[in-house]
Amino acid sequence: MKRLLRVLTVEDAPDDAQLIVIQLEQGGFDVHFQRVDSAQALTEALDTASWDVIICDYVMPGFSGLKALQILKERGSDVPFLMISGKVGEEAAAAAIRAGADDFVLKGNLARLVPAVQRSIAEAALRQQSRRHEQELKEKLEFIQVLIDTLPTPIFYNDPNGLYLGCNRAFEEQIGMKRGEHINKSIYDILPPDLAALYSRGEETAENGVGPRSFEGTITCADGERRDMIFYSATFKNSGSSSGGVVGALLDISERKQAELKLRYLSSHDILTGIYNRAYFDEELERLSKGRKFPVSIVMVDVDRLKEVNDHQGHAAGDDLLRHAAEVLKNAFRREDVVARVGGDEFVALLPNTDETTLREALERLQAHLATSNHEHAVLPLSLSIGAATAHDGEELMASWRLADQRMYRQKKGRKNSNAGSRQHQLVA
Repeated sequence: MKRLLRVLTVEDAPDDAQLIVIQLEQGGFDVHFQRVDSAQALTEALDTASWDVIICDYVMPGFSGLKALQILKERGSDVPFLMISGKVGEEAAAAAIRAGADDFVLKGNLARLVPAVQRSIAEAALRQQSRRHEQELKEKLEFIQVLIDTLPTPIFYNDPNGLYLGCNRAFEEQIGMKRGEHINKSIYDILPPDLAALYSRGEETAENGVGPRSFEGTITCADGERRDMIFYSATFKNSGSSSGGVVGALLDISERKQAELKLRYLSSHDILTGIYNRAYFDEELERLSKGRKFPVSIVMVDVDRLKEVNDHQGHAAGDDLLRHAAEVLKNAFRREDVVARVGGDEFVALLPNTDETTLREALERLQAHLATSNHEHAVLPLSLSIGAATAHDGEELMASWRLADQRMYRQKKGRKNSNAGSRQHQLVA
């Protein structure tokens, strides 16, 4: 069964057009054709029917093959276009090919016509298939772009040389650069050098086939805010299994980090006073018992009259008294000392590298801070019962803690009969 071939001939000589049809029929085609010989007729034929091939005479009265080819190209048509002529030379043939003709056939050598038509139709089909694939790829890429643009996580992808190929809207907003501004730029053009180097090492690991890589870092966003991030990266492959580059994503973990810091703080600090709590004190006591910072002195402190204040002035006043005590203790001791609230009205201070002489100086400093603070808080003055002891090695530490506690309670019971001169002697006796 012959293959249907719809042919539009642009030819001023009917006999020559008929010879073309005969040649095609002899080549195995079932030819349906129409002949036109002017620009208007050509345009009408293109508007009213679909054609498999156009065979056009190079020279015609008032018209030409190059003009016909121009009309076809201006319409964006990809119908195979063969130029045919009787006497033109190689320059004219070359000009026709440069203008977009698929082939040039001499009328004296029509044996080339059928192979030329077959090849031109096959090449047009390949071009059409290629355009269809390109369109499908474009639509897929547009879909992917729309998809990743809807994600709040910044996403980007680089070529094997580390140059940016694309990203999503969230990434643009994160770095403060529009999509076109970072294309073909490297990570060193966008991020600070130290962070860019860190990220590059992650990309190298991913490139070496280790698999997806993640690491944490901090970046400065477009609004100037520093944010904690997890960087994820993984390689993607081309059709030939070669590396196509690296795709990456940034996950903002700033809130998580802040929550972790808060939890860490709450696990070691007293909520009311802001100083260390009993759990942290126990850890430090254990650590100091195994360390080399001896002698270690311990100061036990009890807030006097707390129950009385709570009963008569309310718990808010009692809380103020506890915060007052914590402030006095924190200001009185050194930065390396550990001050903690270990009970309702009890506080303790661990003083590493502190012998008895240095301890007395610390207690004098505490009394001075207490007096100054009470002068500023005359409405609700603070009274503290204090006991202290010094341990010279790890084995003595727990015993010194108990001794300091006993001395503190001894002072608390005998405060009414104590005087300022004897108080200092009792603290460390």
